[in-house]
Parts: sequence; C-alpha cells; structure tokens
Amino acid sequence: MATEELVLKITGLKTNFYTYEGVVLALDGVELFLRRGDTMGLVGETGCGKSVTARSILRLVEPPGKIEEGEIIFFDSDKESGEITPVDLLQLHPEEMLHVRGKKISIVFQDPATFPNPVFRIGTQIAESVMLHQDLSREVVEMKIGELRSSITHDTPEERRSQIEEKIRHYEQQLVEPPEPDDKDKKKAAHIIATEMLKLVKMPSPSSVMMQYPHELSGGMRQRALIAMALVSNPNILICDEATTALDVTVQAQVLNLLNELKKEIGTSIIIITHDMGVVAETCNWVSVMYAGTTVESCATVDLFANPIHPYTAGLLTAVPKLHDTRERFPQIRGTVPNLITPPSGCRFHPRCDYCTEICKKEKPELKEHRPGHWVACHNPLS
Repeated sequence: MATEELVLKITGLKTNFYTYEGVVLALDGVELFLRRGDTMGLVGETGCGKSVTARSILRLVEPPGKIEEGEIIFFDSDKESGEITPVDLLQLHPEEMLHVRGKKISIVFQDPATFPNPVFRIGTQIAESVMLHQDLSREVVEMKIGELRSSITHDTPEERRSQIEEKIRHYEQQLVEPPEPDDKDKKKAAHIIATEMLKLVKMPSPSSVMMQYPHELSGGMRQRALIAMALVSNPNILICDEATTALDVTVQAQVLNLLNELKKEIGTSIIIITHDMGVVAETCNWVSVMYAGTTVESCATVDLFANPIHPYTAGLLTAVPKLHDTRERFPQIRGTVPNLITPPSGCRFHPRCDYCTEICKKEKPELKEHRPGHWVACHNPLS
C-alpha cells in the first residue's frame, strides 16, 4: 500500500508482561495499518491484545509490561504544507512522545465514569488539554478583538467608538506576529475553545457543562466530554478503546454517529476497538481481526462480512446471533483462548482450527495480501 495513503503502520510489534507466573507474550508480531480518513475496527475476543496494541501505540504500557520490538510508524502530515514525515514512535524520546500523545494521537478510554478526573470541573480539564497542546497567542488576540467589537453598540458615543476601533486596529496588526499572552488570557481563550468543542460534540447546554463535575453528568455526557477532550487538539488519529461499551444501546448509537460526523468535519482517522461486530458493521469501513496477540485478517468491512478468509474470522461471524435465526444452539469455536504464557507453537489458532495441518503447528503464518485489498495470516485460507 502506498505510503501517502497511510497515517499509521505497525510491523512486528511485540509486547510482553513479566509476571510472577511467567512472561505473558501479549503481542506477538502485530501487523496493522490505518489509512487517512478511515474508520478502522479492531476486533477480537477479550484478551486478544486490542487494548495492549492501543497502549503500545501511545507508549502507555507500564511495568511489568514492556514493548520488546517492532515499528510503529506514524506518518505525520503538516496540515498547512501537506508534507508527510514518517516517525517511528518507539524511537522517540519520552519528552518527544509528549508532543505526539494527546496532540497528534488521542485516545478515549473504555469507562467514562473512571477517566474524567472527579475533582476538577469538565471545563477545566478540557481547557488544560488546550493549553498543553496549543499555542494560544493568535487565539488570545482574536479573543480581544472579538470582545472589543461586541462592546460597540448603537448607543456607544462617537468618541468612545473611535477609541475602541483604534484598539481593534492595534490588535489586528498583532495578528501578523502575536505576542506571548499572559496566563490569565490563555486560560480565558482555552475555555472559549473548550466550550466550542463541547458544542461540536453536541453536548446539551455546553456553557453549563463547563462548570459541572464529572459525577453530575450522565454516562453519555461524560463520554462526549472525553471525546471533546481528545479532539480539542485536532489529532491525526483518534483511538476509541471500547468507548461505548458502558453505554446503553441508544446512547451508544448516538456516540458512534457523532464520531463519524466529526471525522468528516475534522478529518481525523479513527481506530475503534471493540468486540461487537454490529458496531463494526455500522461504523467502520475497514476492519482488522486479532487473535491471541496476532493479526489474522485485515480488509474492507464489506469484504470481511461477505467473504471471510481466516477460519477464526469465519467462526467469529458465524457465532453472531441473527434476528431470523431459530436454532436452539448456535455454532461456536471449539476449545478456549490459549494461555499466552505458554502459547501454541506455529499459528496460535491451530489447536481450535478445523483446517489445521502440520505446517500450522510448526510455522507462524505471515500476514499477506491473499487477494487485492484483503490480507490474511493463514496457511490454509478458506478461499
């Protein structure tokens, strides 16, 4: 795939967790790519490594976890010049990574009741993200110009009007090279931007929500606030790690529709981590399937549902109940998820696979393009 189409490319990613019971081989050579403007679903059973992959991308794996090897290439694009610069996130200094995390790549975590800080107001938390990642010099000057213009009314005396217009011209000249603002003005500008972002995510009464604490909001409102916080720096990539799992079905649909609307407005590429194939079918145009710390299949969503190639993906789709299905017992994938301290040799799915041959037990399959636009890691693909 052409580099200019990609915003993220992961190759050979291995992440281990060193526990008292042994080394958990959580990610074993994960291969993923995300194209610009795509919404990609990252799916698989609980414990397959979806969230560890997300944390590895952002370098948020904490001890006893450790990223052992691989490449996470982020194709950073300058939004003014359009110039693309490939950056290996695993090679960045921790200080450099701070300028990527939250600014270029943002994440919305699973439980909206946990991640907003309970002791700070919503507005303070979003504004803090703005101040951390944005140069507000120009915004402060524009804010002052706006305040001056709004102070002019039809009752304003002519002399006073002339003074205000003179100040406006003075600030307009500063727009060429805005001066460094003081902290008070930066906070004020950041709160204005935060309020506008809450409006963008369709938060009811955004000005009131700015003054509220997380416990005063419903689950859906908290999730919208987290999305606003993640998007306020206009990131290239937004990762949603089971971001709708804790929400009821109606609110879940609203949040997912909101994400796709925002993607069109802001131009952000999105990774939605989920185990819900319905969410993938409704929201994503590309999907990657993971099993036991490996990528087994990657293709367009329509292609995956119409013609899965990997036996695991086929089993996963067959196990999804359908409204018209009257069977008393649904098909299931035999066996259980392997222990990742002592994973199976070769293909990690081979003990549960009906198409297993000797090579599957000995040799790990590589992710290859089986047919145009459809990648699979399998020695015996279904078609």
